[in-house]
Amino acid sequence: MNSNAKEASFLEIYQTEIAPQLQSLDIIIKSMDEPLSVTETAGALYISETEVKNIMRRLHIELIDQESFLRIMAGASSPICRLYQRELHIGSPYVYTREDVSYIYSIPIDMINQACEDLGLIKLTAYTLPDLFSRVNMQPAGFSDL
Repeated sequence: MNSNAKEASFLEIYQTEIAPQLQSLDIIIKSMDEPLSVTETAGALYISETEVKNIMRRLHIELIDQESFLRIMAGASSPICRLYQRELHIGSPYVYTREDVSYIYSIPIDMINQACEDLGLIKLTAYTLPDLFSRVNMQPAGFSDL
C-alpha cells in the first residue's frame, strides 16, 4: 500500500464499491424469472465458475433460482459474499450493535466507537450507518480487503 495514499471515508468506499454490487445483486434476485447459468452466477458474485460448480455440488443444487442463488452467495468467497455471510451470521437485525457493524464491515471497533461518540449515536440502523460511515476514515485499500 502506498503510504501517501489519501484516506477516504468508509462512506465513500461503501458508495463506490459496496452499494453498487448490492444493488446489482438485488436487481438480479428480484428480476430472476428463469434459472441463471453458472456463468451468470459467477459474474454476479465475482467468483469463478469452478467455485460456483463446487458450491452447487456441495449443496446439491441443480438449478440456480432465487433461493439457490442466495445459498451459493452464502458459501462463496468474494468480498460481497463474505459481507453477506457476516450479515447472515449476526441475523440481520434492525438495530446493530457497534460490534455488529465492526464485524460485518471489517472496520476496527475503536473507529466505530469514536464515530459513535462523535455523532452521539446510540442506536445503529440502516438509516444511521451512512452518518457513521462518513466519520470513519480509512486507507482506500479497496473492498477486496474486507
